[in-house]
Amino acid sequence: MEHFMNSLQTVLNDIDNAVWGPVMLILLVGTGVYLTFRFGFLTWRNLFPSLKALFSKESRIKKDGGKGDVSPFAALMTALASTIGTGNIVGVATAMVAGGPGALVWMWISAAFGITTKFAECALSIKYRVVNDRGEMLGGPMYSIKAAFHDKLPGKILAVLFAIFALLASFGIGNLTQANSISDAVNSTFTIPTWVTGLILTVMVLIIVLGGIQSISKVSSVLVPAMAVFYIIAGLVVIFGNISGIPEGLKNIFVMAFSGKSVAGGIAGTLTATMLNSMRYGVGRGVFSNEAGMGSAAIAAAAAHTDNHIRQGYINMCGTFLDTIVVCTITGLAIASSGVLGTTNAAMDGTYVIDNNKITIASHNIGSDSSYKDTIYEYALTDDGFSLTDDSGNVTNYTPCTKEKIATNQETDFDKKMDGVEAKATETTLQGTWQDESGNNVKFSTDGQYESLTLTTGAKLTIEAFRSVLGDVGAYLVTIGLILFAFSTILGWEYNGEKALEFLAKKPLVCYIYRIIFSLVVYFGAVISLDIVWSFSDIANALMIVPNVIAVLILSNKLAKETKKFQPIWKEERGKAKNNK
Repeated sequence: MEHFMNSLQTVLNDIDNAVWGPVMLILLVGTGVYLTFRFGFLTWRNLFPSLKALFSKESRIKKDGGKGDVSPFAALMTALASTIGTGNIVGVATAMVAGGPGALVWMWISAAFGITTKFAECALSIKYRVVNDRGEMLGGPMYSIKAAFHDKLPGKILAVLFAIFALLASFGIGNLTQANSISDAVNSTFTIPTWVTGLILTVMVLIIVLGGIQSISKVSSVLVPAMAVFYIIAGLVVIFGNISGIPEGLKNIFVMAFSGKSVAGGIAGTLTATMLNSMRYGVGRGVFSNEAGMGSAAIAAAAAHTDNHIRQGYINMCGTFLDTIVVCTITGLAIASSGVLGTTNAAMDGTYVIDNNKITIASHNIGSDSSYKDTIYEYALTDDGFSLTDDSGNVTNYTPCTKEKIATNQETDFDKKMDGVEAKATETTLQGTWQDESGNNVKFSTDGQYESLTLTTGAKLTIEAFRSVLGDVGAYLVTIGLILFAFSTILGWEYNGEKALEFLAKKPLVCYIYRIIFSLVVYFGAVISLDIVWSFSDIANALMIVPNVIAVLILSNKLAKETKKFQPIWKEERGKAKNNK
């Protein structure tokens, strides 16, 4: 069974890498670039007026003459609940490790054009929304896709596919993975058992989601702004606390974003990344964070009380700016200025023995108790270093991190390349630090000792950045931020999944059953670590993009005309709002 799960994980990883490959990234960024030019840069020109409109008193009330379930502000907060999540803490750190600090620049670039994509998909969602039997608004890419194809068979098929992918994503990236992130963070920081956290989360989610969009939007309208302000203030304290590291951090960010091959150092290691890697992980993690192009935010946007889809489109596009340009930037600059990027942590230690062209290692996890079982690793010497093949057949290659020395009891070309001299028959030592493609290190000492060092990434990297100024308090703040972000994501994605299911089933009873099942699944996510769910959810997210972007591109000409026609009205409204202050 374990071999099957490992093989399945490998297959899913391959599919995940394929669907999030260059073609998908070009489609996403290319769509944003095209729409930005097609709309005459109106989204950029109207960004700051839109932010003012978002935080105005008018956006928090339902105006006469409009239709919708919640206020424009509440609709955006519900959408932001699903987008501001672990991607802002974990995703940024992961991107800056895998793609180098330059990935942050590509997150900004993708977000700049993603603002227009978010505007388009949300405006179309409101334009083509419908009302169900209970008087609630139903909208999202499902309905835009049908409109794009005039309700013909291709449109129906793509709409159904989008709804299915959104439903699957709601249980995966919107539920299981978020609950698991919360329980892990609470357990590691506060030592609270995962089952206790799972039980509390399940009850809280059930109470909130049973109230539907009204309950979810009320909680989101308070939770999302509060947690964002809380995290931004803490992040700014860290950045200003490391103000001396800002120049070097910014230099690494911009140099590595556009260099063919660059190296940026941390305290205990180095990161090597090409511009292609920076672009890939920056754009990919940026979309994962702000969801521009995925269409998920458009589902919540359809609930907004408004009399014009363009006006609400402007309100909702602010979500991409706040999520990526503001919150993700805070995380990125905190990491870059603190000097923790590229550091490693001791993960395993043990002893090693060299026999001809094979290095045999007996190791165990650092910090484990006396019941641990030694794990035997066998590295094969190659011309360029050595390699390790795991149970699934995956090969990890290690090359010198600095000038190393190797000598075995058998002369090989490898010996000559590394030492420049022939090996002596009596030499049986391997010494120095070696690094794999991901930046993880292994150290060999002359006394036969072995140590494995893993590259600090994910939430741990962000925690270390905050810890550099705030100490243990910083670790607590990041943990609390992660909990709040992930919890809000669960609430936002419940609404997305419910509306996707309602499009498929069209029966209110099914939606109530979904709310209960969704809440119960939260418990399993908290107590069971499912790596496969991450990959499966990532694939579902990517598959949502294709039908959504197709519909947006087909309807873009009509929407562009409506946007330009609305511009005089928008300017007049902004002028009146300014004069009334």
